[in-house]
Amino acid sequence: MSANKLSLLLLASLLLILGSCSNDPKNNQQNFDIVASEKNLPANMHELAFQREETPRYHYLVRMADNQSDFEDSWSLYGFEKQAPELEFKEKSVFFIGVYESGSCPSEIEKVELNADNTTITIAHPDGNCTADATPRTFVIQIDKDKSNNIESVILVEGGTETTVPLEN
Repeated sequence: MSANKLSLLLLASLLLILGSCSNDPKNNQQNFDIVASEKNLPANMHELAFQREETPRYHYLVRMADNQSDFEDSWSLYGFEKQAPELEFKEKSVFFIGVYESGSCPSEIEKVELNADNTTITIAHPDGNCTADATPRTFVIQIDKDKSNNIESVILVEGGTETTVPLEN
């Protein structure tokens, strides 16, 4: 291969690599902090929870707190036994996300993303070869308040299934 063809091939490869590394405007992954993650849910979860209409009929309960009083109320509702921590609400919003998880495959929050309308958080749960039992889990996460002002719903991705859950607050 001639030096010119080799140089052209290297240049084309470099441009292809650089093009794939550009900032993707659809990638709106947000920083988040896990305040708590425990195996508890509200005692009346089935009465309060959003249930998918189609199979699988997952149950979810999502609440947002913008102040310490709402945070403590939700903390109590979700059944946390220890005292609610004092949080700074000037710059952060807190989300309580109640789910049922497999006893053999505990859920983990992989990422939090905001969509283009800034109205939805996407939270993904890992897939796996899991048992079909349902054990409680509540995640409490914080994200920047300026990113959460217009959030109306949460998309939970579990077992490859997306469910849009209206935000209760």
